[in-house]
Amino acid sequence: MEYQYGQNNENNNYQGNNDYIYYNSQPAGNIPPEPERKKKEKKSGRGLIPLCLVLSLVMGTAGGALGSGLMLQQYNKKEALQEADPETEMEKDLPELTEAAPVTQMTQTEAAGLSVKQITEMCLPSVVAITNKGEAEIKSFWGTFIQQTEGSGSGVIIGKTDSELLIVTNYHVVSGSKELSVLFSYQEGNENISDAEIVKGEIKDYSSAKDLAVVAVDLEELSRETMDNIKIATLGDSDELAMGDQVVAIGNALGYGQSVTTGIVSAVGRSVTTEDSSDTTGSANEYIQTDAAINPGNSGGAMFNMKGELVGINSAKVADTTVEGIGYAIPISDIREDMERMMQQETRTLVEESERGYLGITVSNVTNEINQAYDIPIGAHISSVAEDSPAERAGLQRGMVITELDGRMIRTREELIEYLSYYRAGETVTLTVEVRTEAGYEDRQIAVTLYTAKEAGIKQESGQSENSSQESQSTPYDQNNPFGNFFPFFNY
Repeated sequence: MEYQYGQNNENNNYQGNNDYIYYNSQPAGNIPPEPERKKKEKKSGRGLIPLCLVLSLVMGTAGGALGSGLMLQQYNKKEALQEADPETEMEKDLPELTEAAPVTQMTQTEAAGLSVKQITEMCLPSVVAITNKGEAEIKSFWGTFIQQTEGSGSGVIIGKTDSELLIVTNYHVVSGSKELSVLFSYQEGNENISDAEIVKGEIKDYSSAKDLAVVAVDLEELSRETMDNIKIATLGDSDELAMGDQVVAIGNALGYGQSVTTGIVSAVGRSVTTEDSSDTTGSANEYIQTDAAINPGNSGGAMFNMKGELVGINSAKVADTTVEGIGYAIPISDIREDMERMMQQETRTLVEESERGYLGITVSNVTNEINQAYDIPIGAHISSVAEDSPAERAGLQRGMVITELDGRMIRTREELIEYLSYYRAGETVTLTVEVRTEAGYEDRQIAVTLYTAKEAGIKQESGQSENSSQESQSTPYDQNNPFGNFFPFFNY
């Protein structure tokens, strides 16, 4: 018999409602009529009933006696075998296993975890909404101008110190922020949102490579009511997740307020390139894939297992009309050490440009392609050093690659510039740089005291160094600077 699935063919004679069609070797509708049976002559039934009754009594009595005799004989034989070898007889009494043994359906038990409603009630107080107000540089035919921006995301409360409430979120939720505001989930039900206690948040630390950030809220800004209605999330072990496990996602979808979706773990260990990932270094994460709905605004929100433990930070989804139910979360076990390190960093506030500290260098990115082609470490490559700048006085030289600032990883020039925007002129920072030697690159720690933009030879209006503008326009290729004039340089 042949089967064809997924279509209904009008040419066959199957009239059912199934999505598959059966084809028989003999077409329907041409079945030959059943041959007519010969009529038998009717015979008289007199005397038949009394004869049947007599036969039934005789056979019943004989059958009963025979059955009793056989059972008695079997019982005597069984007792004799038990006296000889009891274990052998017990094995013979066990039912034989067959290949077609029935399967018992598994029933839900307490081990399966809490319900989605219970997870929501227990975990919602640990999820917050984050609003990011910032500025974006827009380039157009008429020139470059600054546009005010505003975006919404989510965060999860993961800790509290004596002075701060700590929230984990995605880096792309807080990137480029001039002002961060945090709204707690229990206040979203207020009829007038202006009555809600919206507090200011500060970026404590972040990693663009991990798409991870920790935001701090001053406890002095929080009321007793807020402290009584929020919770710190319980961290779980994402390494225990397996395909098919149920998960619950909570986040500020589309900026409408906290919402709950549920699904399963579709896969683990996925590599993803998102629109917000750096186009120079790529993403360092391996993600949990889920069919729970992850939408814009869910970024930075929580993925919980059915014990109510935080196992992932919702991060991205596949946005394609041909794709449905593919969202991604960062596994909590992969970023636990990063979160703990970020939580211990000193919280800094953004410094006005007139008071901001500068190094006096031009830098460019070392992309993955350059790293592989020339074996130059990924980081902010120093293309030039301004004369008599703090960088020159500290010993920074062209060709060095900055990889850390005060223990914070630097993978791109944008990270270096953003980190420095939290330091004032006169402060001292410790840079980790990679220096080329005959044996290859080696780490060095260099302390640099920052200057103002004017002292460092930086024109704030144009961002160009007075001492190195010609180098920025065209730089010949050499082993210390393989970028040529194909890569833009930034002064800082």
